[in-house]
Formats: sequence, C-alpha cells, structure tokens
Amino acid sequence: MNKKEVALTVEKNLDSSVELLQELIRFPSTRGNEKEISRFLKKEIEEYVDSAELMIMPESIIDDPDYSFKLDDFKYSGTSNLRIKLKGEARGKTLAFNAHLDVVPPTAGQENAFSPYIKDNKVFGRGACDCKGQITTLWLVLKSLHDLRLKPAGDIIIDFVVEEECGGNGSLLVVKNGLKTDGAVVLESTDLHVVHLVRGAVWFEVKAKGIAGHSGSPESTSSALEEAIKVMNAIEEVRNKLLQISRKKVKKIADHPNPMPLTFGMLNSGNWPAAAPSKAVLKGVFGFLPPFTKEDVQKKLSEAVSKFQAEIKFNMLNNNPSVTGKDHPLVQNMLKAAKEAGLESKPEFMNASCDAWRYSEQLKIPTIVFGAGSITTAHSKDEHINIDEIKKAALSLIYFINTWSGLISNKNR
Repeated sequence: MNKKEVALTVEKNLDSSVELLQELIRFPSTRGNEKEISRFLKKEIEEYVDSAELMIMPESIIDDPDYSFKLDDFKYSGTSNLRIKLKGEARGKTLAFNAHLDVVPPTAGQENAFSPYIKDNKVFGRGACDCKGQITTLWLVLKSLHDLRLKPAGDIIIDFVVEEECGGNGSLLVVKNGLKTDGAVVLESTDLHVVHLVRGAVWFEVKAKGIAGHSGSPESTSSALEEAIKVMNAIEEVRNKLLQISRKKVKKIADHPNPMPLTFGMLNSGNWPAAAPSKAVLKGVFGFLPPFTKEDVQKKLSEAVSKFQAEIKFNMLNNNPSVTGKDHPLVQNMLKAAKEAGLESKPEFMNASCDAWRYSEQLKIPTIVFGAGSITTAHSKDEHINIDEIKKAALSLIYFINTWSGLISNKNR
C-alpha cells in the first residue's frame, strides 16, 4: 500500500465527504424518524462496496429482554439498519464497524439544528460529531479504498444502526442476527484517541409516594417531593460505595475525578407551592464500571429505594461496560495506525456509554471505540466536528484495516 497515494486520495474525496455530512445532518433522524436516512445512505454508498442491505427492524424486537426504552403504540414501519459488506480477498482477519444513524433532539438554544453550516473549518449541526461525522468518516474510507482499487484481505462488515441514543436497539438487531468477526470498532467521538474501556449506564425512574394536603396541616400530610429527595441521597450513597470498589479494581480510572457520574435529570412533582404532593417522579442515569454489571446496579438501587415510600423501574437504557485490554492486538494495531496517520493517540477510558458493549459483552468480539470530534460538544447547542479530524480518522482507519487484515491491490482485475 502506497501511503502517499492513500493520503492524496483521501484528500481528494474530503470535500465530497463534507457535502455528504451536511446532507446527513439535514435528516432530523431522532427516534422514530430514522427510516429515510438509511435509504439515502444506501444510495450514497452502494457503488463502493460489495453489498448494501437494509435490515428492517422487526416489530417483535420489542419483546427481547435486552430491548431498551419501550414506547406505547410505537411501530417501526420499515425503519432499518444498513449493513455494508466488503468481501475479503484472502484469509485476513475479519473486522466489524458500527456507527449510529439516530440523533438526540435539538438542545435548548440550538437554532436550526438540522441546517448545517461550516465555520472555521468545522461543520456545525445536530449529529455533526454524534454520530454523522463518524458515518461520513466510514464513507470516506470506503470511497477512497474503491478509488485506490484496494480490497481487504478479510471480510469487513459495517452496520449503520438506529436507536443508539435510547439504548442500542439497532445494535441489538445485529446481536440477534449473529455476527462473528475478529475485532470491532464502534465509531464515536473520542478526540481521535483509542478507547478500550467504556463505562456502563443504567437509566432509572423512581415514583415516590406521599399524602397530599394543605401546608397548614403538616401532621396529616407527607410530601412525595421530600421522599424523592431522600431517595436521591440514598442513590448517591450507592454510587459512592460502588465507586470505591471500582477505583481499586480498575487502574485506568484510579485518578479520574468522576469516572462514574450520577445524573439526576428530571424531577416532577406537585402543582401548588402550599400543598404537599402525593406523587413525585424522578429520572436519572447511574454510570458504573467493572466489576459491576447492570444487574448488580439494578439490585443495589432497588434495595436502596425499598427503604422509602417509593418504587424504582429500569425500563429505559441499560448498558454494561465494554472492556478490551489495552495490550490487546486490536488496541495496539489501532494505536499504530493512528500514529502512521500523524496522530498522538493513546489508550483511553470513555466516560459515557455506547453500543460497544453489544459487541464486546454480548457477541464476545474484542472491541474499541474511535472517532473524530469531542464528546464535550455532542448533544450541545454548539455540536460540531473538525473537517481535518474527519480526514485524519479516515486515514487512521485505512491504515488500521491494512495492519489488522491487509489490503490487496486489484488494479489489474
């Protein structure tokens, strides 16, 4: 493989990839609105690959025990993942890639979220880095390999999936259909570092109970809001205890200031300042790390909440951590490839949850996370991605495919 020729080809295709990114951002592909973007992407990518297939989300998937965040009366109605295949030319190692098509809704203050614009060599808009910039990176890889007439030695499968943001139901479909590869790369914004440890997350909903009544009769009333606050303190105690254990077990996070963030995101209660409410609803997310699993966390939280006039449910996102040793060949090969692309990447910890665990834990495939852009701007009103980072990420992935599987010239075929 001629690296100079590869770099020139990626550069030549960069403008087209930025145009594609802007087109992708224009799709408001929030949950339930992902049907059209997969069909658009199929048309934009199928000429450069061996096959591009829509994988329809079956309505029956909602009955899977690992399905996340059920909605009443929700129908998929043809919503689909997009699976891409490049057939291996020899017996090289196989590889899977994953990037998600869905985005979160616009953030407060984010005007015209689905009208992308370029400023200071950055593309702005909802999904710019999370995760449509990653989709664009893979398109740039595939287009450049096609132009260079390079084929992988081992099979490559790319799944562009739906519903990552609500818990990974698109990747659950990948799991249900079965997948065997020697390694996997989930594309998310990692500042171009190679992430080998991803924390887990359990989203919870607590319904606290009270006795409604006038503020002038405190002896006969009980505020559900006060009960919810007691529950919040109890959940915080659980988090502190588990964090102490994880700090001892996981060297990577020993000095991290907050590797297991606990977020209380919503608290709704009452309709009048001078009346005790009978109900309060608390929602949040509990971040966690090994040695704990989502089942461990759910049990600990259930035990803590049972001491109060409250009940807890885990009917939203529930992801386990994803762990691949930093000395694993997958990690080391990606680090080598990134260095060849001019990056100073290092093995990192990702303080957020993503679909990586579907591959590493459920499919037992060694998995890393890598991509352009920063998680600090994802989901923000200023979400953006640097165009140069897209180029560097694409170069890194091409070099990685060559290092991991091998790239074979078919110019004479």
